[in-house]
Amino acid sequence: MGCVVGAAAVSLLADLIGRKFSIILGGIIYTAGGCLQAAAVNLPVFVFARALSGVSVGIMSMCVPLYIAETSPTAIRGRLTTVYQLMITFGILIASCLNGIIISLTKDEDPLEPYGRPWRIAFALQVVPGLTLLVLMLPMPRSPRWLAEKGFHAQGQSVIARLRGFEDEDDDEVVVEYRSIVAGVEYERRIGKAGWAQLFQPGVRRRLALGVVNQFFQQWTGINVILYYGYDLFKKLDLGDVNSSVVFIIINAFINFAFTLPGMWGVERLGRRPLFIYGGMAMCISYLVIFTFGLMAREFGYRNAAWVAVLGIYAFTISFACTWGPVVWTYQSEIFPLRIRAKGTGLSTMSNWLWNAVIALIQPSIETHLSTAFYLIFAGTCFVMTVYAWKFIPETRGKTLEEMDEVFKDSEAVLPSEHVEWSATVAALFSLRGFRSPPPNSRHVEGQEGGASLTRMKDSLGSLSTLAPASLGPSSAAPYFGRCRQDLLQLGFVGGQTALGFSTACRG
Repeated sequence: MGCVVGAAAVSLLADLIGRKFSIILGGIIYTAGGCLQAAAVNLPVFVFARALSGVSVGIMSMCVPLYIAETSPTAIRGRLTTVYQLMITFGILIASCLNGIIISLTKDEDPLEPYGRPWRIAFALQVVPGLTLLVLMLPMPRSPRWLAEKGFHAQGQSVIARLRGFEDEDDDEVVVEYRSIVAGVEYERRIGKAGWAQLFQPGVRRRLALGVVNQFFQQWTGINVILYYGYDLFKKLDLGDVNSSVVFIIINAFINFAFTLPGMWGVERLGRRPLFIYGGMAMCISYLVIFTFGLMAREFGYRNAAWVAVLGIYAFTISFACTWGPVVWTYQSEIFPLRIRAKGTGLSTMSNWLWNAVIALIQPSIETHLSTAFYLIFAGTCFVMTVYAWKFIPETRGKTLEEMDEVFKDSEAVLPSEHVEWSATVAALFSLRGFRSPPPNSRHVEGQEGGASLTRMKDSLGSLSTLAPASLGPSSAAPYFGRCRQDLLQLGFVGGQTALGFSTACRG
């Protein structure tokens, strides 16, 4: 529940102190929590330390994908945001391996001994990724969209130049992209203040519902049942001794990590929506396999069936890692308007951790009463989420963050599309022609005259798609990605997301 508190708190902090310093704050709290857990002398201190680490994980799980989305080029935003999930799975893999080593080296010691070494070593190792995050985040730039919202335009344009690999801050591509961000900020300011009530206004409440429900379904895939209770699940299949169960867990952690990479490719090439749909179908089928052959193994003693059940678990992990694992975080971080993006992603992240806690709490009881049949519960939710994705989730691939109003055009609160496009085009044109801001009489264009003027403006620019990096499609992403400095950003999150993975593995 500490994660829920952290996600709620950072919904305000991310707007107040910015995304970068919220992540750094999360790293400080996480490191302190790890130290306290390893040094705890009684249960109350240990519980407090775990809650403290939970707060930090809530902060980082909300801020990191948001920060990546706001600093990434549109053409590769989904790919970069999935680095968040990739590093979580990497942390789980490393922590699983380290836990296996600790178990083997201290097998003669009682792992539950209050003053014993095994669990203290495991929790102390959390400090390493926490410190790594702090060191790597310090040189990272602030979010250019947060800077634009706060009026720090010189810094914002400088950050865009740095992120895209340009030496000249006044390069045409830099100016066009930053002016389009500023135009989006100005448009949102005209709509009104960014209060909590804005989340429930027409045009936004649908996005909030998608963010919250997506996170609900991600947890009800049952992924954390596999991660938290995998040792018991494999042990009950009776495939060997205790050490065999540890090996199965490490293999599953490796699969979870390795198959996140295809998801990074698919999120830009295939899109978000297909991954949601086909991922749900694949997980549903995997659970049916686990149930059928797990039942044959546990109830009727067919040993070979247990191996098929293990393959079903691995198939489920592959399906999750390629789809709902990374894509939910990508989708959540890009759908909300800037003025309430922190609040929207915060509430969505709270949904994730709330249902995470609920499932972790009720799973042992459900599994005890239903035995293998409890897999059918998750098969059912995977089927429902497949239908839900097909019916309700729109595609966002290839859209800039400022164009999300175009995607969710179910509200009178959203400005007509030609006005949004006009705003960005006017800002870009006057910037390229030497104006630092559009003339006063160019702010608004109405009716047919506006549409005709917009066409002329586009022609005079020679098409924005040849200038603005935000308009690059997936096919042109590779050379552009090679030119921009997103590798620095990815490096900056290795520590933080590995920290989340360590926390998950220790919790299990």
